Amino acid sequence: MVDGAKETIRERERSGNEPSPEEHQSRFFLLAMSSAAFLCCVALAIVGQLLTGVPSLAGFTSSDLFEPRMWGAGVLLTLPMFVMLYLERCSRFAWLRALWDLSSEVLGPIVSKVTFAELAVVALFAGIGEELLFRGFLQNWLAGYGVFEALILPNVLFGILHWISPGYAACTFCIGLYFSCMLHFANSVNLVALMIAHSLYDLVALLCLAREVRRRTAGD
Repeated sequence: MVDGAKETIRERERSGNEPSPEEHQSRFFLLAMSSAAFLCCVALAIVGQLLTGVPSLAGFTSSDLFEPRMWGAGVLLTLPMFVMLYLERCSRFAWLRALWDLSSEVLGPIVSKVTFAELAVVALFAGIGEELLFRGFLQNWLAGYGVFEALILPNVLFGILHWISPGYAACTFCIGLYFSCMLHFANSVNLVALMIAHSLYDLVALLCLAREVRRRTAGD
């Protein structure tokens, strides 16, 4: 009887540590969507390059992945965005705080059930895929029509595709425009640095969202 009771307790503890069906569903949904988006971005960049002859990896070399200068540039690029993230979370301006609350409402319940490694994969997919398409191909292609077209049009599309609300789309447009301007005007910034900055920012933002939702849930 004692051994049977101990085994029952062990089974309950094991089942309590296992992810629930809801958690499995959330993790699968997030990873599936991020993988699909990544593959779409890469495929569109490749097709665009084949059709136009404009290289989507202009200025990119494999050695840049191991270049400390590129990683330093990527980290520095995130600093203004982290300031913006802090203001969204702590600002007394209702419209600015509303952007964070909306993100928490839409994405929070999903990312709060995902592991750190899975969030890192999601952030990496977004950083590589989106920069390859929007800054790597579209910006380089539209540069042939003028600087205005190259800086504005890809980021209008970038904002629209991230539409959760008008304010959220406008904020995403500004981030994309910031990246585009740095790529166009700063000699020390190339596509690798943008991928690093994009991935790092997304990872920190997702971790903050997950932490806040878990804290709210624990408080309830």
